[in-house]
Amino acid sequence: MKNSFKKALKLFKYLSILFSIIYWIYIIYDDWHFIENYWDTNWLQYIGIWIMYFIAYFLAFTFYYWLTASIVILVYHKIIKRNR
Repeated sequence: MKNSFKKALKLFKYLSILFSIIYWIYIIYDDWHFIENYWDTNWLQYIGIWIMYFIAYFLAFTFYYWLTASIVILVYHKIIKRNR
């Protein structure tokens, strides 16, 4: 079971990098209108808001990933593998 959690951690690292890249590309694409019109007035506030949303979404992603991975690993090792 320890080996399965190591594989899950490795997958989590890759998915975290992918999640971060996709998030930052999307947030710039989504807020492009605000960047063009209002960037000169309060750009520091925009970056702060983007970072707060990133942290919130990343924590949610982390929670759901590890919840799902733990359930799948435990079901596999405790039920499926034992019945074979």
